[in-house]
Amino acid sequence: MHFYSSENNFYGGNGIVGAQMPVGTGLAFGQKYVGKKNFTVSMYGDGAASQGQFAEAMNMAGLWKLPIVYVCENNLYGMGTSNERHSHNTRFYARGDLHPGFKIEGQNVLAVREVMKMAGAHAVENGPMLIEFDTYRYHGHSMSDPGVTYRTKDEIAEVR
Repeated sequence: MHFYSSENNFYGGNGIVGAQMPVGTGLAFGQKYVGKKNFTVSMYGDGAASQGQFAEAMNMAGLWKLPIVYVCENNLYGMGTSNERHSHNTRFYARGDLHPGFKIEGQNVLAVREVMKMAGAHAVENGPMLIEFDTYRYHGHSMSDPGVTYRTKDEIAEVR
């Protein structure tokens, strides 16, 4: 979240939940504005997908056909609770309204590589795309969340 390197086109995350979505949308706008044939990737978690700025960023990206790929890392838990308890719609790839989206196995690095190539090409030519990476968080969300109150050790072991 706190890494930043503008010379390497890496603008990091943000300490505010979901704030990287409007920042990424702004970066995509900048790329399109200067005519750069490239795309932005904005990554966020399933918990951040319910932030209002997500809808605002997606609206702008769609209106202006910005070259951006929104990637939702769905690890099944937002901070300390399951998806079903914090999201009415848990099909995160479908939350882009009119933007195309789909879900893939996010723990398969080869699939992720190929999908990102395809999604980037789409974004440069046609505008935004959403991808939901199905993954799993083996530990708690942070030092203050050991991850043991809302799931069992058996669940973690089964996924491993």
